Amino acid sequence: MGCNLDCAFCWSYRTRIHPERIGTFYAPEEVAQRLVRIAREHGFRAVRISGNEPTLCTAHLLAVIQTVEQLDPSLLFVLETNGIKLGEDEPFAGALATCPNLHVRVSFKTGTPENFELITTRPREWFELQLRAVEHLHTHNASFHVAVIAEYAHEYLLQRLGLISPAILKSLEYEQLTIHPSIQRRMKERGLLELQRRI
Repeated sequence: MGCNLDCAFCWSYRTRIHPERIGTFYAPEEVAQRLVRIAREHGFRAVRISGNEPTLCTAHLLAVIQTVEQLDPSLLFVLETNGIKLGEDEPFAGALATCPNLHVRVSFKTGTPENFELITTRPREWFELQLRAVEHLHTHNASFHVAVIAEYAHEYLLQRLGLISPAILKSLEYEQLTIHPSIQRRMKERGLLELQRRI
């Protein structure tokens, strides 16, 4: 429900701004049942909840993950997150690490604190929370990998991740940015198209 960042290239920004206007809210059991049903109907081996930031509803998210595991232990649940909440709350990261069916994808929008502030309109200090999330997941032996927008990646991020564990760099995912017209407009307003050309 919503997001704690305001990324210029968010593809689901309308639901981020007004989550109460889009769709219906469901109990964790209903979400899990729907995910399992869709996976079985299409032969999927993994499920996820995408768009906005699922870690904002901590108890709801944990209940969904655990219920999916109870309904179908063979399914992998992929949690896509910006990591801010996991950086703030190590016990939450530890609780996620106990879920045997979970893999966490920590998504970095850029590789420096300065660019983080420009892209997300949030304090550059929050970039450290993303790195702390990776540290917490690593400390608790969670299944996870890091993804970064390729167009805004930076050597600084690689150095910091390598200090946590060199193994993290081996599974690093470079995500390609798809620029739709509405995204291009917001990126232009923040000077990100020019920044992209300089990196």
